[in-house]
Amino acid sequence: MAKRSKLWDLKAWHWISSAVCLIGMLLFAVTGITLNHAASIESRAQVQQIEAQVPDAILNQLRAAANNEQLPKSFQRWYQGQTEQSIASYKQLEWSDFELYVAMPKAGGDRWFTVTLDTGEFYQEATDRGWIAYLNDLHKGRNTGMWWSMFIDLFSVACIVFSITGLLLLKRYAKGRKSTWPLVLAGLGIPALVLVLPAHAASANQLEVEIPRLSVAEYHPPYVAVWLANSKRKAVLDLAIWYDTKLADREGEKWLKDLRLWWRRSGRSLSLPVDGVTGATRRPGVATLDLSPFAAQLAALPDGEYTLNVEAARELGGRELIRIPLTLPITQSQHHTEQGQHELGTITLTMEPNT
Repeated sequence: MAKRSKLWDLKAWHWISSAVCLIGMLLFAVTGITLNHAASIESRAQVQQIEAQVPDAILNQLRAAANNEQLPKSFQRWYQGQTEQSIASYKQLEWSDFELYVAMPKAGGDRWFTVTLDTGEFYQEATDRGWIAYLNDLHKGRNTGMWWSMFIDLFSVACIVFSITGLLLLKRYAKGRKSTWPLVLAGLGIPALVLVLPAHAASANQLEVEIPRLSVAEYHPPYVAVWLANSKRKAVLDLAIWYDTKLADREGEKWLKDLRLWWRRSGRSLSLPVDGVTGATRRPGVATLDLSPFAAQLAALPDGEYTLNVEAARELGGRELIRIPLTLPITQSQHHTEQGQHELGTITLTMEPNT
């Protein structure tokens, strides 16, 4: 009888795929535990801040390069001299009329800086959240680059081969082992039963924020910041900060930096949580923010044109900012609607004059 071809040898496929998956499965199992108990694992982030003044000659070159995807060589050399670090190749540039923002996120940490284009003020913040955060980010593929993403894909294929060949081997050798299939079904049924748990999720002056339902495999409710800025884009009033407030040791606050514009304009100078402003993340649907408690603060602001900013950032997702114009004081009914593209849906602002 001819020997069975090794190409169809389930045992060979099973043990080879198990060998390939071994270290990766151990890593993902351990980080799965650390992620599941992130609230009880104490970790103190190390934050380094640098403030400097960009020389006028370099600042002029930086202004001339506005909206380019590359920064001037002169600025890169100046940056390296000030920080003893180079600007990462995977940097994310955001230009505005007033400011340059450069983000350089990495697994287990973050680095970003801003340059005020009219004054040349430079500010950088670098955060290292420790090796547990680093491994957790590897688990999620967060800020890990193309090569790690490719590894996760290959590792996932190996795990699929390992699981399918294991199931086929179970079928082959299940005869006489009555507990085999009940155990297999229990592996499906127990998680399903655990997941079947109950879930709980109008003022004249209000803001309606729609959190869209996204067709993604892993969904995390977005962090959202709502604040008012004056005509110079300076933050003058925070209205809402929605984030994961249930994590122990205020762990949820460290991800607020993903709300980049709000963090630069207001968040980094706040003492969190803020009474009447801080709240938990919202699930998909329409969340209504009652603005009547802020009536006195709005009335105290100088007359003029303002912008209501709604910024959202989602883990394993993107970031979106919506701006709505607002005129103070409110002398007549104001109703504005803006449509988000991905992280935010329809944003509706309704303001009525005080009677």
